[in-house]
Amino acid sequence: MSEIAPAGDVEDVFTDTCVLFAYAVEGEADAKKLFEDTTLDKVASERIKREFVSVADRHQDIHRELLELAATDDLDEYEPTDLDQKNDVRYVINLYSDLTEMDDVEVVRRLNELINRLEKARKELFDTDGVLTILALDGVDAQLVGLLRGVVENEDDIRVLCDAAAWSRNGGSGTFLTEDTEDLLGSDDDAGSAVEGGEADESGDGLPDSFADFLGPENKSVPERINDQIVSRYDTDSALEILSIEDFLTIEA
Repeated sequence: MSEIAPAGDVEDVFTDTCVLFAYAVEGEADAKKLFEDTTLDKVASERIKREFVSVADRHQDIHRELLELAATDDLDEYEPTDLDQKNDVRYVINLYSDLTEMDDVEVVRRLNELINRLEKARKELFDTDGVLTILALDGVDAQLVGLLRGVVENEDDIRVLCDAAAWSRNGGSGTFLTEDTEDLLGSDDDAGSAVEGGEADESGDGLPDSFADFLGPENKSVPERINDQIVSRYDTDSALEILSIEDFLTIEA
């Protein structure tokens, strides 16, 4: 398999929890390309590792409960409990919807496959040399947490951003990859993707940079508003380039 060397000065990328799931659990094409076809160092914090393990454990509890019901042909009696995270609710709804379209044998096969896949993913990410670099970061910057609360609602995401900013300030490239369109990347209705924004600036269609300070936050993308807070806390060298995997690979191509 040929490897893609990183372009420019980017030698490492900070990966969000959803990026790890996209690669090791869901096997998404862009995520596999990032991890298997590039020479980049993929980095995550201990916090992200704990979050991955926590989500995986919750999903495994769901899988095993469904498997127990499916084994006795009682799948329709499933009543989800202790789903405190909205992502878990969404996961259960999608999974249960898929399972109701399958026969009993397919349901059991699918649930066993999911259980095995999560166990394999955990070992691949955290027990295999060269796949992922885990950083031990000291605490969290309470002042930056407070600033980011004005932009990002999810507390876990805020602390992950603090980890990424700390990594960037201590020699990291500043490139932060995530698939979280709801909280970190923003929707297509925001200021557009980083790639599209860059093209608009080069073509002269966008406003000059000198106008940026006069624009309200509603005219900026979510990543721009996040970086406003990071820069106000530290400096411009601490800003993050927050990208989806697809956008990053497009830029690197």
